[in-house]
Amino acid sequence: MTKMTRVKQALLELGLEDFIPLAEAVFDPEVLAEIRKGRPVDTISLALVDLLRNELIQVWTGHWQDEPTLVGREIAESLLLDEDRYSFDTEVDGRERVYYVNVKNIRG
Repeated sequence: MTKMTRVKQALLELGLEDFIPLAEAVFDPEVLAEIRKGRPVDTISLALVDLLRNELIQVWTGHWQDEPTLVGREIAESLLLDEDRYSFDTEVDGRERVYYVNVKNIRG
């Protein structure tokens, strides 16, 4: 794993609370406070991909009113890298919401 940055730590802590929609992570004050420069979506998506590759998070999808389902790693990575998934607006066209969760939340 690459270095455990403060952004990654903030994302992991947020992911302990529940299944976190990607769009919510972009507006979380603790996560945003750790982003020094650049676009938040870029920083967050790369951090989440690294956490996924190191099996510290899982990625789930589903419509907001339904129970989400776990997605495989390849699909998860592509979803995390899709900038459109970091907005609640994408649900208007029928796409599923993308969530991440800290694996400690699942095991706990």
